[in-house]
Amino acid sequence: MEPQIIPAVPPKRNLERYIAATGKTEIEYNAWATEVGKKMHINNLDKVVCAKLDIYTVAHLSNLLTELPLGIAENDVNDYLIEFSVNPLELAKLWNEMQAEAQSWICKESIIANSLAFFPKTDFEQFGDKNHLPDVSRVWFKKDGLNLDTQGQEMSENSGFEITVQDLIDFVMKWRPRTYKNPAELTVKRIEERFKEVTTFGIKDYYAQHLMKMCHFEKPGIDILPF
Repeated sequence: MEPQIIPAVPPKRNLERYIAATGKTEIEYNAWATEVGKKMHINNLDKVVCAKLDIYTVAHLSNLLTELPLGIAENDVNDYLIEFSVNPLELAKLWNEMQAEAQSWICKESIIANSLAFFPKTDFEQFGDKNHLPDVSRVWFKKDGLNLDTQGQEMSENSGFEITVQDLIDFVMKWRPRTYKNPAELTVKRIEERFKEVTTFGIKDYYAQHLMKMCHFEKPGIDILPF
């Protein structure tokens, strides 16, 4: 008599096991699984940093601060660290600070970048030099767009800066739409490049906050678990 074959019982999915064990919902499971995945990812990044710098834990980064040149001016410290630091903590702190500065940066060009809408090509021909048309992205032009003189007046009234039509002409000759970056944004980009050079991976907000939390440089008002 042939032995009876009993079908194997398929293992419960993680979701089913979680709900059975906790009595919680699928939404709560998804949130929990995301948090667990983030913790594992951060732990893996920590291992990379520790291996590269030959330290036991990323908390030790606070003991590896870059030695500054004797007599360096206070205003030059950040620039020096951006170019020469090999400490991910220092770069993460600078990145965090410059992110806030980049978002709050205000100057004439940044106002134009955030406000300038498409305008008729004839406006450039009227107010600018037709010989410079090849230098201007055609993306700026729209037949039924808003006239440059109207836009300049509105920007001036709303910003407190005097923004002339010539300012707008100069801007479009230099920049394509959505390509302008203010000085703080350029600094943020440079820090991101340096962070990747040092760690081999790109910086993200959650990892920068993790490093600062582990090294007791928490961002005020944000509670981040020290994974």
